Amino acid sequence: MNDPLIWELEQAAYLHRLRAEFPDFGIVADFRRPLWIAVRGRHLFVKAPDGVTLREHLLRITRRPLP
Repeated sequence: MNDPLIWELEQAAYLHRLRAEFPDFGIVADFRRPLWIAVRGRHLFVKAPDGVTLREHLLRITRRPLP
């Protein structure tokens, strides 16, 4: 994975998947920092270093079983 463009495209695809899986959350990512954030309403803010970790947090919050 030496090509940064391919890496960013994969991260963007994962971000798209998270947004589809958790439509009640606003999800943004800064791939270069790394910083992934999900927000729901005014009081729920979740921050993670990568998309996989963010997904795990969101699954726990929404009480969905981990696959």
